[in-house]
Amino acid sequence: MSNYVVGDIQGCYEEFAEGLRLIEFDASNDFLWITGDLVNRGPDSLNVIKHIHSIRSAVHIVLGNHDLHFLNCFYNKNRLSKADTFESLINHKRVSTMANFLLEQPFVFSKRIQTTKRSIKVGMVHAGIPKNMSLKKAETLSKLSSLKLKSNPKKVLKEIFEKDKKKYSIDSISGAINFFTRARVINKNGLPNFAFKGKIKDIPSHLFPWFDEKNKVMDDLDYLVFGHWAALEGKTNLSKIIAMDTGCCWGKELTFLRLEDKKKFVVKSKKG
Repeated sequence: MSNYVVGDIQGCYEEFAEGLRLIEFDASNDFLWITGDLVNRGPDSLNVIKHIHSIRSAVHIVLGNHDLHFLNCFYNKNRLSKADTFESLINHKRVSTMANFLLEQPFVFSKRIQTTKRSIKVGMVHAGIPKNMSLKKAETLSKLSSLKLKSNPKKVLKEIFEKDKKKYSIDSISGAINFFTRARVINKNGLPNFAFKGKIKDIPSHLFPWFDEKNKVMDDLDYLVFGHWAALEGKTNLSKIIAMDTGCCWGKELTFLRLEDKKKFVVKSKKG
């Protein structure tokens, strides 16, 4: 049995399917961890979701900002923008099943797995976890956020996407969700700045990457995997906090990582 984590798929079904063949994924024996952003930007969000739903007992998922955007469009009947590429999904006869499936997924996930040498605990989030937040608090906020989202998706999704100060309060539900799904950089007080999307070398001097060797969450984890920040190109310069979004939907790569031995499997984007 092996555990594989894959970065942001974002509707790149061909590359996803090729990657599953490359790692010889066995849904009856292996587990697939997905760092969020299953949909949008790529050409085939529908088949990505259908395939993942078909192997759901062998999958661990955390929600990403594009997954939330799809859910917001579905539940609140929002008009799709020109950049959205999930029209075939949102118009599909089983879209409610797919949306409900996504609503069941957490924002923060962790699990202990066995390697040949030892037992390790691995955490997963789409974008980031606040610097001074423990794993217990992060998972508690994730559970509370999921429960609230499932209880009233229309209202909560509207709150998440509102452009007001609530999302900057890390301890609020909308604030926690926005950090878990959108953070890249933070200020000296640990609050996120959602405007910056570039490379580490281009971060303004008053901002810092959310990840750091001293992040409190790492007190309870051996490794933390995340997606979202394609400009990192899979590099954090940290051995225990691992970036998985390698920009498949931008014409680069889709990366799979076997957690037991950290071996990477890379599929080149089909986008010409």
